[in-house]
Amino acid sequence: MKRTMILALVLFGMILASCSALKPSDEAQLRAELKRWESFEGSGIVEISAYGFSLRKPFVIAKSMQEMRMDVIEGGIFGATGSPLISLYLGQYFSMNSPAMPILEALNLKDKIPAGAIALFNSSDYIFDRYGEEIMREKAIHRDSLSVIFKSNYQLEEVTDRKSGARLRARYSSRGDLDELEFSAPQGVSAKLIFDDISYQRPQIIPLPETPAGEQNLMDLLQEGGLFQLLQGIMGN
Repeated sequence: MKRTMILALVLFGMILASCSALKPSDEAQLRAELKRWESFEGSGIVEISAYGFSLRKPFVIAKSMQEMRMDVIEGGIFGATGSPLISLYLGQYFSMNSPAMPILEALNLKDKIPAGAIALFNSSDYIFDRYGEEIMREKAIHRDSLSVIFKSNYQLEEVTDRKSGARLRARYSSRGDLDELEFSAPQGVSAKLIFDDISYQRPQIIPLPETPAGEQNLMDLLQEGGLFQLLQGIMGN
């Protein structure tokens, strides 16, 4: 009887040790989560709100280590047959193209983009080598005006750029895939990306041509008669 009990305890201990060994270490878990932000592509629905007006359209997005592009699509199922309503590109420069609403190209968006946040997620190995110990200890990175907050399982939770006033929040599916990205900026401007599909691979990105930076803010543009032009673009003229 004693031998049976001892054998059972030994087997139980081996099972516990095995389960513990299968659990990824903090280092491995952090590396895996950072890798997901290095390169990905996805599609879904974007909800954009500004000054009481809202826009809900399909989108496609692609990010690599050096650049990112997002296209908001007019018509078609998930952009399959639609044409770009708004295209944004961020690499060595920022560029926006809006054939349906060219007045948007006059907006000064360059200073609203938290470039530090984009640069932070260029290389997962670089981030881990430089900030890994700090993230595992604090579940956060605080540098100058930029704060990056992680969940207890090292999923990215929030990025705040106090200089621009921009904030990015991430939500995940039960499988751990990116489910929603919510971006907010001062003056009541926000956008929510709701993902229907996402894959973590390095995409091929076609840059937009570099264009001169706009000089107007959204409120000035609306006050100068831009609202009618925006509505024309949204409604398809």
